[in-house]
Amino acid sequence: MSSNSSETDIILNLSLISAQINRYLTIAILLFGTIGNILNCLVLSQKSLRSNPCSWFFLASSISSLITLISGVAVRLLAGWSADLTNTVPWLCKLRIFVLFVSRTIASWLIMLATVDRWFSSSIDVNRRHMSKLKNAQLGALLVVILSSLA
Repeated sequence: MSSNSSETDIILNLSLISAQINRYLTIAILLFGTIGNILNCLVLSQKSLRSNPCSWFFLASSISSLITLISGVAVRLLAGWSADLTNTVPWLCKLRIFVLFVSRTIASWLIMLATVDRWFSSSIDVNRRHMSKLKNAQLGALLVVILSSLA
């Protein structure tokens, strides 16, 4: 019988530790993540960088990451303080999960497209170098948003 009570104590302690991590660590993640993404947006939206396709991908990825932080970490922070609306409103829960997964997917694919753009711009082949254009970057980002939203 004492084995069951010690296991119960361990489970309760782990649950308490998990709740404390959700309360306090998420504050730091949300704070530093939000500040970092906002600074990225401020730097990458400068006039001299707006015409660069790679900078455009990173700007869009930072915006998507900011949406991910707000829809994921902020709600988890509220859940740590027992103030989570997604537990009581089913459609809000579904919307949050959709926004969270779509924004995470978009951010990842945009970074991949920035990598491809850098490969195009540094290629020996002239035709590939000409593919690194802002219009192609915007079209690729739009395609990523549409496909990520449908998947």
